[in-house]
Amino acid sequence: LKLLPSPCLFFKSINMSNVGVPIKLLHEAEGMKVTVEMKNGEIYRGLLLSSEDTMNMSLSEVLRTARNGQITKLPNVYLRGSSIRFIALPELLKNAPVFQKVTAMKRKMEAAQQQRQQQQGGQKRKRGD
Repeated sequence: LKLLPSPCLFFKSINMSNVGVPIKLLHEAEGMKVTVEMKNGEIYRGLLLSSEDTMNMSLSEVLRTARNGQITKLPNVYLRGSSIRFIALPELLKNAPVFQKVTAMKRKMEAAQQQRQQQQGGQKRKRGD
C-alpha cells in the first residue's frame, strides 16, 4: 500500500516561499514536541500535529498548565495563533535546512558588501556628496 501526500501538504509546500523564517521553522517542527505559552498565561505542551501560516496549530497528547499551576491532560487542542505569546521548539531544529539557507544568504550579502567597500576604496560617503 503506497500513501500519497495529501493535497493540503502539497499546497503548503508550494506556498512556503511566501512566509518568513519563523513560520517555516514552525512548519519544520510538525511531528515534534513543542511548548506554547498563551497570552492569558496558560501553557500547552504536546505533539505538534499541524500548523498554519497564521500560527494556528493543532497539538495532541497535551499537558495544559493553567495560570494557577493546575495541570490537565487533554487528547487534542487547537490553538489560535493570535493568542500565542511564545513557542518553545526542540533544540533539534537548530540544524533545520531553513537556517542553512539563511546563513548562506547572509554570507552572500556580507561578501557583496565587502566587495562594494573595496570598490569604493574603503571610504564611506557622506550625505550630500
